[in-house]
Amino acid sequence: MLKAYRKNIILFYILTAAALVAAAFVDLELDKLLNAPENAFAVWFYNTGEIPCRLICPIAGAALFYCCRRDFSRFVGVCVSLGGGAYFGYYFAKHFFVEENNLAFGIVFGVGFSIVVLITGKFVKIPEKLKKPLAALAVAGIVVMAVQLSLVEAMKYLWGRVRFRDLLAAGSFDAFTPWYVINGINGNKSFPSGHTGGAAMSFLMMLLPYVSKSAGKHRNLCFFIPFAYTCTVAVTRLVMGAHYLSDVAMGGAVGLLCVIIALAVLDKKFKPAHI
Repeated sequence: MLKAYRKNIILFYILTAAALVAAAFVDLELDKLLNAPENAFAVWFYNTGEIPCRLICPIAGAALFYCCRRDFSRFVGVCVSLGGGAYFGYYFAKHFFVEENNLAFGIVFGVGFSIVVLITGKFVKIPEKLKKPLAALAVAGIVVMAVQLSLVEAMKYLWGRVRFRDLLAAGSFDAFTPWYVINGINGNKSFPSGHTGGAAMSFLMMLLPYVSKSAGKHRNLCFFIPFAYTCTVAVTRLVMGAHYLSDVAMGGAVGLLCVIIALAVLDKKFKPAHI
């Protein structure tokens, strides 16, 4: 499948490279031009942009529970689903309507969500021949999410780049640094964009052809739908004043790279369902 996506991937990284080159000259000025933190569209994607990343564990855990034969693997699936649900629930509560006790509410909501997913899975008939590749996709999704989060967070701390909105709050742009300057750990975490990296987890749709003939026939949609979503989230992060062009470009690049590695590994073990 990696070969089937090659042209799309090359296009993505050409655009990323162009964005990073341009950002070396226009990062700050572009944020000045676009800054509108009260924009309703941007606020909406601030609240929802990372949902693809947060939904991976609840769904992948349920897939492991129904696709694995060993009791231990099924138990791990339940734990991943419930734990991931709590993680998703806290994110949901933090961003929607709950100002106090969002941790407790989020855990209850998220665990309840995972229980619903697990129960719903009971009514989904999974062909025996698809259980093994589906379980592999579930593991891939969990690993990709964990690696992406770790890489982005590590880079944030290492680069120590000041966010645009913090520059505005300080009333000075003197602390601005271009993306290629590594400032070291100082508490600032602008580069790269976590929201865009989380949105890029939607590129896991590219794995669907391993278990779906229909997805295999429409694999371009499996790339360009996540591409459009990730770009939308990226632009709104600039509008919010949370990130620069280079931040979102690198966030998306890291996210897709993790998916590409998963594709390369899966290619060695499974054939797409449409072949």
